[in-house]
Amino acid sequence: MRLLHTADWHLGKSLRGLSLLDDQRYILDQMFEAIKAHAIDVVIIAGDIYDKPSPPEAAVSLFRLFLERVYAETNAAVVAMAGNHDSGHRLGVFERLLDRRRLLVRGPLLANEPVLLLEDAYGPVAFSAVPYGEIYAARKVFGDETLQTPEDVLRAELQAARRSVPDGARWVVSAHAFVTGGLTSDSERPLAVGRVETVSSHLFEGACYVALGHLHRMQMVTKQTIRYSGSPLVFDFDEAGSQKSFTLVELDGEGVCHCEQVPLTPLRQVRQVRGLLADLLVEAQSNPSDDFLQAILLDKGGLVDPIGQLRPFYPNILQIVRERREDMVPGKAGRARSKLSDPLNVIGEFVDFVRSEGMDSEEEAIVHNLLDEAGHIFAAKGELG
Repeated sequence: MRLLHTADWHLGKSLRGLSLLDDQRYILDQMFEAIKAHAIDVVIIAGDIYDKPSPPEAAVSLFRLFLERVYAETNAAVVAMAGNHDSGHRLGVFERLLDRRRLLVRGPLLANEPVLLLEDAYGPVAFSAVPYGEIYAARKVFGDETLQTPEDVLRAELQAARRSVPDGARWVVSAHAFVTGGLTSDSERPLAVGRVETVSSHLFEGACYVALGHLHRMQMVTKQTIRYSGSPLVFDFDEAGSQKSFTLVELDGEGVCHCEQVPLTPLRQVRQVRGLLADLLVEAQSNPSDDFLQAILLDKGGLVDPIGQLRPFYPNILQIVRERREDMVPGKAGRARSKLSDPLNVIGEFVDFVRSEGMDSEEEAIVHNLLDEAGHIFAAKGELG
């Protein structure tokens, strides 16, 4: 049996104000073609399908169209559930509308977790999709006021799921959680405030494969059968240049026999460019790009509207960062050390502050002449007054 593991689509998300909907549509089309090309039996979407509990209609339509295409044009089953960005109740609508022989979409927490039971040449495989749940909601559902942490909630969910797994069936679990040892990125929202948000990988004992969502970097946790697929798109500059992918998993009679990452090609890259502004402008004019860019400038001193200068060639430039700002060194900023009665030195300090380099002799001569002229003007005004 072949599984496609993906997660954290965040449909409807924007990147620093720019919509990613076209980029998400492009990547889902690519993933749909991969389902057909790899003869996928089960597609697992491990949470955060949407970016917000109330996603825009375009995002909802995009997910619905993906489900319809998979159901109508392939033989693959789909297993999906709510993550911490999703509304469990919104996704729960699908539970009553879909073909339960091929589609398991889990929204709100349930005291009795259903499974999707499928068969291959080796026998039955049970799929559980345990949605993300808040602590107070879990206490009500499971009738247990002792639940205190995300780990307590996940433990209760997995216990409920195990009860529905037939004897002898291989068990595949998908969950949306921060498993201890996972590597975070800047684009993830914490799962708990004031509590430990990580959960132990030991909770998944008995599962032959664990398809995780929440962390946006592709990674294994403790062993290759407990994995994050990572998000299919880069969502912030700390992951600039990362190769995104989905996880292809093959099961045999003993469990997982093969795992590999299948790369995805984005419509627009998220990347960084670094250098002096003048050099970047030359490169931009030669090779304009629609990629989402962060420019890291190495220039000293002030610059006039650098992002405006680059935007004609990089229309999706989103951020300018100054890598060398000696003026930001603690202790350097502040009042001038020279007295106001010595304006030449005050101006010299300001020039050094702005460009980390003092005035040369020619510049000093210009400033000296201007100060002399100003002195004569004020003197003349004083005589007239």
